[in-house]
Formats: sequence, C-alpha cells, structure tokens
Amino acid sequence: MGLFDAFKAANPIDFDEQEAIMTIVISAIMADGQADDEEIGRLRSMCARSPVFAANPVERDDKIINFAVRAIKQMGQDAVVKAAAALRPPLREVAFAFAVEVVMADGVVGADEEHFITDLAATLSIGTRVAEAVVLATTIRCRSL
Repeated sequence: MGLFDAFKAANPIDFDEQEAIMTIVISAIMADGQADDEEIGRLRSMCARSPVFAANPVERDDKIINFAVRAIKQMGQDAVVKAAAALRPPLREVAFAFAVEVVMADGVVGADEEHFITDLAATLSIGTRVAEAVVLATTIRCRSL
C-alpha cells in the first residue's frame, strides 16, 4: 500500500478519446526514457494532420499533452491500460499507429521502445497482422533520403 493511494482513489483520472490516444502516444515517446525533438515534432505533425485532432487549436493539443504527462506521472503504466480501455477498437488502432510513428521518428528503435510497442499491441488487442502492417507502413513512411 502506497502513501498516496487514498489521494489517487479520491482523484481518479478519466480519459476522453483524445486524452486516451495522447496518453498512449506520450508513453511511447517516453519508453526510452527521453523525449527528443524529432519525436515531439512528429507528434505535433500527427495532431495537425489527423482527423482525430485536426480541429483542435494548438492550445487544446497542449492541454491534452499536459493531461497525458500528468496521467503518466500519477498512474505509471496503469495510465496506458486505462487509456486503452477508454478507446473503441478503431481508435485503438489509431493510438497504436501513432505510437509506432513517434517511436520510429528518430530513425532508431531501441529495445525499450520495441518492448513497449509489443506490449502496447497486446494491451490494445491489436492482432499480429495489423501490428506488422502498421510497422511496415510506418517504416516505409519514415524512410529518409
């Protein structure tokens, strides 16, 4: 039993779908212990071009990102599990695709990131065929000159 269990129980975090997706994506960014500029830049680009976030002003995206960071700090890995539960299956695929893209943004996929993505596929109930297709499509899209 932790010292702050009563506080956490009295202040539960609930996710709307944008917050859930963002929590999963920010968790992916933080999987290797750091958030580099390319990953954050890719996140901003994804928000701008995704139908899920495109209508948001930048301030709303900032608010959602800050929410996600707070949720992860407060809940740890449980944040991803709870965020996944808040998503309908098609949006689970969106969250997975976004997570794969930010992990691959810097051109390097470390062991911690690969482990996170593998676990995330299971948490989101993403089948192997879909997960492999997302990784392949993202690999193609992220190729450099």
